Amino acid sequence: MSGSPVIKGDNTVVWGSNGVYSTGIIVSGSKQLSGEKMEVKDNNGFVVAAIYFDDKNQCDFEMIVQTAAPDLARGDQITICGLLNCLVDETDEKWAQNDVRKFSVKATKYLGMTLT
Repeated sequence: MSGSPVIKGDNTVVWGSNGVYSTGIIVSGSKQLSGEKMEVKDNNGFVVAAIYFDDKNQCDFEMIVQTAAPDLARGDQITICGLLNCLVDETDEKWAQNDVRKFSVKATKYLGMTLT
């Protein structure tokens, strides 16, 4: 059996601007649907309705990129987990070695926000 890693499925992230795009290999990640919630109570203090609004997908992932790839900056638009136009919230460089480096990235896709 080969010691080479096997990657199956779509495990890439795409980012860039002005026609310049980069990709990286996703090592691990998660996607969470969240948003705001307001509870409506009756006169006895019991919740009788819940209102969900301002939905967003929050992505948290680690990726390996070539050192020549441009850095992700806060507010950059990326495509991850099939979600177009996620906005980068945080980046953290974990390590760099030879011609690759590993990043931890947090990004948010606001479902009510239209980006071009």
